[in-house]
Amino acid sequence: MLAAACLALYVASAAQVRTPRGSALGVAATLVLRPVLDAVDRLGAVAHDLLLGRSDLSHTLAELRQLREENARLRRDNQLLAADLLLLRQGHRLLATLPPSTEGAVLARVVARDILVSHTLQLDRGSAHGVSVDAAVMGEGGVVGRVDRILATACRVQLLTHPSAAAAARIVGVEGEALLAGGDRPTLTGLPPYTEVAAGLPVVTTGSEGIYPPDLLLGTTGEGRTEGLFTVVPVTLAARPAEVATALVLPGRSRTRP
Repeated sequence: MLAAACLALYVASAAQVRTPRGSALGVAATLVLRPVLDAVDRLGAVAHDLLLGRSDLSHTLAELRQLREENARLRRDNQLLAADLLLLRQGHRLLATLPPSTEGAVLARVVARDILVSHTLQLDRGSAHGVSVDAAVMGEGGVVGRVDRILATACRVQLLTHPSAAAAARIVGVEGEALLAGGDRPTLTGLPPYTEVAAGLPVVTTGSEGIYPPDLLLGTTGEGRTEGLFTVVPVTLAARPAEVATALVLPGRSRTRP
């Protein structure tokens, strides 16, 4: 009790003492509280900096996401441009290798393919573009097949590898007409027995079946062999359906007749 009374008297006396900067008690309080106030100011500055840093980080992350999305979009656009360039080059080569009789042909893009089961391609051109059923279809290497189904803006192509595909054909340098029978292993049949056929000879269309114009490349021969009453010749097809990106649909034979 005595100590408390003495402390009270001291505080009261200090409060009465005046200095140029105020009372002694005020000066003492200021000296004691200044470090605390300075620490509070520093903490406030740190908190402000943290808030600004969090805002900057959120902004940076948002910009990073935007840049990633833009990069993905540019990558897709680049892939599409590369695909379009490939189609243009293939189409140009295809047009350059075909005879002038193909005037009126329709250049089409392959949009789908099933070369293992249905042996077909789907093109992005149809009756609205002048395509007709049974029109011959060419790839860069040679004959691909014929149109067997058609819509206004699309058509389906039956490949020469289809089991029911066929084309009238001849071997360059060998007399006689034969029938190219399609399937997984296309062969020429109908030649007289013991007809000598060397490997590597061009096989072209004759047009007698009324679908394919004459002298279009079908493929090349393997070595012929006699089976029964005919010489059978294996054929390696010139066009590779798996690699065809652009096809040329020729005018239907019925439209070219007078």
